[in-house]
Amino acid sequence: MYNVLLVDDEDLDLEALRRFIPWEQLNMQVVSAQNSAISAAKYIDQAELDVLVTDIRMPQMSGLELAKLAQERNKSIRIVFISGYEDFAYAKQALSLNACSYILKPVNDNEVYEALTKVKEMLDQEQSRQQTERAYMEIVQARSTDRKPPLPDLKQALADCDKKQNKKNSKLAQEIIAYIHAHIHEVITLRNAANTFSYTPNYLGLMFREETGVAFTDYVIQARLLKAQELLTDTNLKIYEIADKVGYRNLNYFSKQFKDCFGISPLEFRRQS
Repeated sequence: MYNVLLVDDEDLDLEALRRFIPWEQLNMQVVSAQNSAISAAKYIDQAELDVLVTDIRMPQMSGLELAKLAQERNKSIRIVFISGYEDFAYAKQALSLNACSYILKPVNDNEVYEALTKVKEMLDQEQSRQQTERAYMEIVQARSTDRKPPLPDLKQALADCDKKQNKKNSKLAQEIIAYIHAHIHEVITLRNAANTFSYTPNYLGLMFREETGVAFTDYVIQARLLKAQELLTDTNLKIYEIADKVGYRNLNYFSKQFKDCFGISPLEFRRQS
């Protein structure tokens, strides 16, 4: 479950947040509820948190200052601000901190729930991305003695699908492949694809592997790297721009995956093209 810290100097508001939001439905748990930003800052230093829900106007330290401290401790923490002041200056600062939501008091439980649902979706996507990356690294390590790129598998998957065009599952597999390539610059997870095609992730993953011979996550990685090769060859885009266009937000990680697969860096590949 995702760990949530609640902070509000109004005890009644704090207790209402803790008691009336269906945290378990959101796969979240309130690990602490603090009535001062100072005590919350001390808690943040020693806790592993995923979500911070905080009031903005508080004595001694504001929620904005607290959020900055939380982000310094954990850049991926998701922040929801609550304020009794409809003040553009506060909203502007909240946006500068990449706040997920800015909610005005008096708080509406449904509005808070909707905001937290969006937070959960963001956390789920990030978790899926990390799982994909870990799975890829396991594949790379397993292939460490044979550094041949995985592209033949990708081409074979396409060929296999073409041969099976008359089958229902093959048609679905081709639609999934088209979906992957259409969203190659975005976060792509099996769960998102399953939701798009109205299937369970387990079924979609098994079906895709059966039809293509390649696991869904492996195919996504291979498709990204194949597209990167194409852009390195056919465009003058900078390496970091290419990384972004094929779904990598971390240039170093993109370069490492590329080199692990092809034995050379993206820059070296471009020079040889």
